[in-house]
Formats: sequence, structure tokens, C-alpha cells
Amino acid sequence: MIDFYIRLNSEVDTLTALAAFCHQDTQTTVDDETGEETVTNVGEQYLVTTTHDYAIDVVGTIYKPTGEMLVDDEGNEYPETAPLDGWHLNIRLIGDARRADVEALSNYFVDPEPVTPARAWA
Repeated sequence: MIDFYIRLNSEVDTLTALAAFCHQDTQTTVDDETGEETVTNVGEQYLVTTTHDYAIDVVGTIYKPTGEMLVDDEGNEYPETAPLDGWHLNIRLIGDARRADVEALSNYFVDPEPVTPARAWA
């Protein structure tokens, strides 16, 4: 399997659950007297969505039709939609270098895997 469909409880869980795919910029300073180096985090931690080993597609909230039709102010009908539970991401592996990191997310895999994903890789 090279494509993985992930469902988290909410967007807030992204950086924690996908910590192996996050980066924190740092700044190193050197004490002039002792030569001791100090590394300090700079800025906010962020999700790295593309590398030569993987790609992450942040889908977010998925909306599905409810089966009901609504009418807009101009009389046009359109399907009513409702959000599915969770915050969704797709991960595509390019090779096996990060397979263990992705498989560590198995608690978040969409099961069963969607037959027709809301968003798929082209």
C-alpha cells in the first residue's frame, strides 16, 4: 500500500498525531566565553506536506450529500450536505523510507479504506 487515508478527531490533533512529519525551526547561539552551544526553537511547529519520501494532502472536513435537496434564493436546487466526523488527510509514500512512520498512525487509518475517496491522488 502506498496511499493511506487518515481520520483524526479534529484539526487540533494534526501536529500531535503527525509529529513525525512536523518540523520546528531552531536557532543556535554560541556563548562567547565558554563556547557552549544553545539551541532554541523559533516560530511555530508545522506540518511538512511534501518531501522526496512522501506527500500529505490535508483534506480537512469532508461533506457528503444527505439525500435532501435545497433551493437557493434564485430557485435553483442543490443537494444538502453534512460534514462527516473527523479531520481527514491523505498520505502517499514514495518508496519505503517513511513507511514505519505512516504505519505508526494505524489507529487513525480510515477502516475500511474508502472505495471512492472524497479526494484522491491524480
